[in-house]
Amino acid sequence: MIEELERKGLSLLIYRGREAIYSSSEGGVMPLLRAVDLIGLEGLRGSVVADKVIGKAAALLIIYFQASEAHAILISSQAREVFLKRGLKHSYRRETPHILNRDGSDICPFEKLVMDITEPEEAYRRISAQTSEARQF
Repeated sequence: MIEELERKGLSLLIYRGREAIYSSSEGGVMPLLRAVDLIGLEGLRGSVVADKVIGKAAALLIIYFQASEAHAILISSQAREVFLKRGLKHSYRRETPHILNRDGSDICPFEKLVMDITEPEEAYRRISAQTSEARQF
């Protein structure tokens, strides 16, 4: 899936069975939130996620919609810990201590937002509230 993600120039690819049900070239957590908005929790349950970058915020969202697997090019140590604690099958090419913001000057704002959160539902509520205006279609 990671190879397909790279070949198509995508940042996110979600499969249910053999069918791609969602894809995006947009970075950050917004594509995961849009997938929840468009497909719903039931439609995403049991899916397989390939994401260019998975930090803790993305990991908690993936757990929130109960994906069965997650694969990343780059994963943060905190995201890997979330997956290990929740027993989610996952793979990655590289690990980093933190996901940085777009200009690389600080930790990603969404990572800061969920730093103290362990429950996926709370992470979804917090991230969703922070991005509600940007998610208008």
